[in-house]
Amino acid sequence: MKRTLAWIGIIAILIVFASLVYCAVTGASAGTIMAFMFCLIMIPVVIHAMILFTKMGNKEEKDRE
Repeated sequence: MKRTLAWIGIIAILIVFASLVYCAVTGASAGTIMAFMFCLIMIPVVIHAMILFTKMGNKEEKDRE
């Protein structure tokens, strides 16, 4: 699960970063550039939270057994 989420995160970050660079070079609006920058910060945060919740769920299942 961790490895899959890590690869999804890496691919998503690369796509967002490439889009950010393209929009910055072509002269996109400031709102668009800020949205891409927000995504660059939030994608790893969300993936990290998903991994933590998965760990917590696994610990609760082991405690019940």
